[in-house]
Amino acid sequence: MWIVFAFLTAFFEGAKDTLCKHSLGYTRETTIAWAWKVLSLPFLWPVLLFIPWPETLSPRFWLALAVGGGLNIAATFMYIRAINADDLSLTLPLLSFTPLFLLITSPLLVGESPGGILGYAGILLIVSGSYILGLGKGRGFLAPLLALVAKPGPRWMLGVAFIWSIAANMDKIGVRETSPFFWAACVQTVIGAGISLPLLFRRKKAPGGKGSIYPLFFIGLFTALGLLSQMTAINTGIVPYVIAIKRTSIFLGVLAGGFIFREKEFGKRATGSACMLAGIFCIAAA
Repeated sequence: MWIVFAFLTAFFEGAKDTLCKHSLGYTRETTIAWAWKVLSLPFLWPVLLFIPWPETLSPRFWLALAVGGGLNIAATFMYIRAINADDLSLTLPLLSFTPLFLLITSPLLVGESPGGILGYAGILLIVSGSYILGLGKGRGFLAPLLALVAKPGPRWMLGVAFIWSIAANMDKIGVRETSPFFWAACVQTVIGAGISLPLLFRRKKAPGGKGSIYPLFFIGLFTALGLLSQMTAINTGIVPYVIAIKRTSIFLGVLAGGFIFREKEFGKRATGSACMLAGIFCIAAA
């Protein structure tokens, strides 16, 4: 069942990203980042009332919580800095490198590796497809990588991809020590607190916009659902597989762009989507 929850993670991630993009027109990026992490908590905390709590919390749990929470806090601010510094078409494609980094970090931290050549091929195909889908119009295939030399935004985003490759393994440890839902609520609480504290000292007026609270509300809801799905998938699935499938949320965004917003560039979209679908079939057969 882990693959089903991995796809649910991708779906909720794609829905959250779509709402974030919609909200950028009238809401500050820092506010969206805050909603992304904090407004999921009202949906996560009630879950704790209906699940059994662990009798004791091991030192491994506290270490994973401190490391995973701290890394995610840093990655969130780096993410905001990256998209502020440069174009999205140059920065976001670099997130597709997280599954590649996981091929190194997962064996070291949790002892997990893809199963055979099909597993590795599936991850590489999904990474390639998500990279192609993220390329900006008229920029060329190597533009995001070449921008690492010249622009700060892509460098920040590559750092985010690497940090998330470590944090995902902390999630695996936390889930093993407790349960998927308990860990999701705990780690998101730490991240939310870490995101909120710096913003409390900001004196800028919070952005408004009539009705802007509704997209933020659903950003929190979809984040919570995606997080619960991801932790459930990680509980039994191999971390690089789960995160690779999670990145197919880019494919869902492309579908939304084509069918809802009538975007062009069908050749790029078809090529990237074909790569990702082939990767999914490889992982399913591994």
